[in-house]
Amino acid sequence: MIMRAVRPICQGCGQPISANVNYIQALGANWHPEHFVCAACGQPLSGSGFSIYQGEPYHIACYSQYRAPRCVYCGKPLVGEYLIDHWGQTFCKEHQGHYPMCRFCGRLVPPDQRENDAEVVRCVVCRVAAIETSQDARPLFSQVIHWISNQGLKYNNFHLNLDLCGREHLQRLLQHVSHGDSLGVTTSATYVQNGQTVRTEVNGIAVLRGMPTTLFRGVVAHELGHVWLIIHGVHLPTWSEEGFCELLSYRYYQELQTPESLYHATAIENNSDPVYGDGFRRVRLLADSQGFLHFLESLRTLKRLPM
Repeated sequence: MIMRAVRPICQGCGQPISANVNYIQALGANWHPEHFVCAACGQPLSGSGFSIYQGEPYHIACYSQYRAPRCVYCGKPLVGEYLIDHWGQTFCKEHQGHYPMCRFCGRLVPPDQRENDAEVVRCVVCRVAAIETSQDARPLFSQVIHWISNQGLKYNNFHLNLDLCGREHLQRLLQHVSHGDSLGVTTSATYVQNGQTVRTEVNGIAVLRGMPTTLFRGVVAHELGHVWLIIHGVHLPTWSEEGFCELLSYRYYQELQTPESLYHATAIENNSDPVYGDGFRRVRLLADSQGFLHFLESLRTLKRLPM
């Protein structure tokens, strides 16, 4: 029996490759040199390296020009290591640390997008969705109150005031709060007689002006948690009070199921702060184990965290 050597087949033309002819092995196949070509320009890929995109080969220069992702901030092709933010935006590594981050969503803010007189750094996306006036805030405030009520938190027809304020005013209201970088605060007055607390009354809610819509609503949900605790005389350690209020924000964000709301929900989940982050995780675990409505009723009747 005569055995014949099987000649390799060119992936490009489908013909056998003649003996003693140089050929290319790439992408799991064999090629005539003239048939292993760039998917962009159609010229042979010989004598130099190449890039692969969606299973097809490209000259490095062609890949950079036609297929490489672009930096969202400077427009350069990204051919080496690059970064991707939560929003799927690709950008050059060198921009990280050079551009400030948006206070509300974490996007970088290049110089040409910065506001001259802004109290905080905001990206264009958050600026467009910002709540700047009481007229913008009122219907959203009412929506969150309605949502909170549907969660089982009742306010006994208590009239709630919202103060949409600037950064400086908010900081003054937060002077006696340990976590002074908050985006909102519930103000109240405590009445003491003979060294004993008689009652605590809510004065109102103050929320930072200029936040994007979704974050604004989440902050309002948080502050309404403080209001509910005060109205029902529930006194908790700081970590559990803030954890309870963060749980309300988290539940609101999760129910919205938008990219923005899920970003803020993830931020709450991953918060390393011992009060807001650890407090949220501990309260959430307790609420999940008992069921939220049962947990809420236990808070209201026991005036403390249920064990």
